This record gives sequence, C-alpha cells and structure tokens, in this order.
Amino acid sequence: MDNNLLSGKNVLITGAGRNIGKSIAIEMAKQGANIFFTDIYEERCAQLERELNGYQVISRGFFSDISKTEDIDSLYNSLVRDKVNIDVLVNNVGIREDSITTKELSLEVFHRIFDTNVFGPIYLTKLISQMMINNNINGSIIFITSIHQWTVGRLLSYDSSKAALGMIIKELAVELAPYGIRVNGIAPGFVEEDEQGKPFYNKYVLLYNSSINPCYIGRAAVYLSSDFFSKFTTGTVIKIDAGLSLYNHLVDQILLK
Repeated sequence: MDNNLLSGKNVLITGAGRNIGKSIAIEMAKQGANIFFTDIYEERCAQLERELNGYQVISRGFFSDISKTEDIDSLYNSLVRDKVNIDVLVNNVGIREDSITTKELSLEVFHRIFDTNVFGPIYLTKLISQMMINNNINGSIIFITSIHQWTVGRLLSYDSSKAALGMIIKELAVELAPYGIRVNGIAPGFVEEDEQGKPFYNKYVLLYNSSINPCYIGRAAVYLSSDFFSKFTTGTVIKIDAGLSLYNHLVDQILLK
C-alpha cells in the first residue's frame, strides 16, 4: 500500500467517534484523505481530532446528530461556508434498540431507529450528492449496513432499517451513475475489539471464532473510496462477517461431530 490512495480527497464520516466509524477515519487518514466527521459525543470528537493530528491531513469534528434535519443543515452549511467540497461520504452512523416480539413493539423506537439509520443518512446523501454534481466530482458514497439486511436477528426495527439501506444503495447507484458517482455499502458482522485491540471470542463466527477488528471495515471503506480499486464498482454491498451469517443449525451439527 502506497499510503496515497486518497491523497487530497475530502471525506465526511458520520458517527465516527468509536469502533467502525473511528477506524474508517484513521484508515482513510493513513491514505492521505482529509477527514471531516460527526458524532453526538463531544468528548469522542475531541479524542478523534487528537488522534488524527498525527497524520498530515486536515481534520475537523462536528458535534452533530444525524437523526435531526436541522443538525444536517448546519453541518452542510458549515462545509459550504468553508468551501469544503466532499469527495467521499460514509454514512456510518446507526443505532439498534429493539424488543423481540411485536407485542412489545414501540413505534417511538421504530421512528428513532429509522430517523437515525435511514432518514437522516438519505437526507445528508441528498445534500452531499448534489454538492458532488454541482462541482463535477466523481465521488463515492458508502453506507454501512449490516448482515442483518439479509439475516434474521430478531431485531425488527434495526434489521428492517438495514434492509432499507440495501435497496437505497441500488436505487442511488442507478440515479447517480450518469454523474460518475458510485454508491456502495459494507455489511459487517460482529465488529468489536477490547482496549488492547484484541478481538472477542465468539463460537458462532466460523472464521477464527472471533469478532472482527474494526480496522478491516476501515480498509474496505478505503477500497470503495479509491478510484484505483473501485472506479467501476457501484450498487454493491460487501459483506465482511467472517462467516457469521453462514452459521445455522446444520452447520452446528457438523461442527459438533
């Protein structure tokens, strides 16, 4: 890797304060990208800004809630005011909270999850894609979905929000292709590591029986952002789950033999 795959590109990452979003920011900074990011926790914004100072790139955090259109408008207006044209948008922010049965179902929770996982990101994408079109930028738009867009996880509102993103990616890929803007997604499985950077054991993850270090999601985002690698890739969702979604009762029977 020449550490120059994204040199000079301006990247906007939502929900970048920890885990996947943070790793995307760091992996892209390693490749020369200027990092603009959001989070709903000011301390996380400040911490990531300090870490990004170690790279020869421009970085700036925004205390912003992507579920609120007024926060998105403020974020967008700040970028326009400072003449920052975004080349890569990573819609990473997402929340999950749910009940198992419809009897326990709360429409308030459903609205909150869709506002954060779907409606906010699509509104931000509308603004940023128009910015790309207006400035003749052959940009890249990435949605972080989940294996739960395909796999039943007994989390009705969360799973359905991720399934919605899967179709949004396809629809936007068709709409924005004439402008040279590609739209793709990454569907992670169990992504987490401890404070020492070690993954957690999980017997249901077929490859290595462990969680995935978030840096591998970050590197996939670099791939989808780089013209060198993915100039002709659009409408695609890359699944990175170490085989977790392949696990079922039949696999379990074989493993127990």
